Amino acid sequence: MSKPFYTNEYPTQLRRLIPDLLRGRELLFDLVWKDVRIRYRYAMLGLMWAVIEPLFMMLVLTFVISVVFQIQPGRRPENAGPGFDAVFILAGLLTWQFLAAALTSSARSLIDGENLVTKVNFPREVLPLAAIGSACVNLVIGLVLLSVLHLAFVGMPPATAGWAAALVLVVVLLAAGLGLLISTLNLAFRDVGYITNAALLFGFYATPVFYSPSMVENALAARDLDWLYPIYFANPMAGTITAIRDALFYGQTPSASLIAWPIACAAGSFAAGLIVFRRRAGTLADQV
Repeated sequence: MSKPFYTNEYPTQLRRLIPDLLRGRELLFDLVWKDVRIRYRYAMLGLMWAVIEPLFMMLVLTFVISVVFQIQPGRRPENAGPGFDAVFILAGLLTWQFLAAALTSSARSLIDGENLVTKVNFPREVLPLAAIGSACVNLVIGLVLLSVLHLAFVGMPPATAGWAAALVLVVVLLAAGLGLLISTLNLAFRDVGYITNAALLFGFYATPVFYSPSMVENALAARDLDWLYPIYFANPMAGTITAIRDALFYGQTPSASLIAWPIACAAGSFAAGLIVFRRRAGTLADQV
């Protein structure tokens, strides 16, 4: 029976997580910066692509929803300008794109970091967390774009916009937990990566990224399927994106019933991700 290569004296103890991450913080920052640098090194526009990609996707979705299908994605505030639909869609799009990018990258982080995992003694959590940190860079740039467009087409954000920022942190916590869990499972069962991609594709349409939940509620009510509406919110991103928009566009403090489940999912997934990752930390090098 082969011995685990990871020689940290306490590889499976949760109480060692913070000291271990502090020990590996320089590697974490270096990996995040390396990923961002490599991604845009040979692009003429560089980091501008972090703005162009969501902006282009926003314009495409706005054209399809508002022009082709002539559907208003969300209730328009009285002071909103003609570009409200685009900004409304962008708020959901940025949140979802961050989660999708974070989970896709973290799923392969241990496999792509094979040389580090098998040859260097460091906290293995650094790899999936670095993948998520790289996605956070794009998220921050996208949020700056959202702020500019909000000022231009909607007006000054209401005081409740702080709730939107807090809920973005909930999404980051959810991504961190799922990223740790998926990266570990994908190392043992490579099908997990494919399942993740399929789930994200389904989730894009099952989450109110380019529409409002009221459209789902009305469609279900018209077919006498009202009982399915609460099940729709079993997806934590549905409640999170809805609450972010309520705080950002309508000046509403998110209701506890709307955000309690997403917060519980984020905390639960983070705890589960840490526990599973730490329990398998000592044998990760043997599975790469």
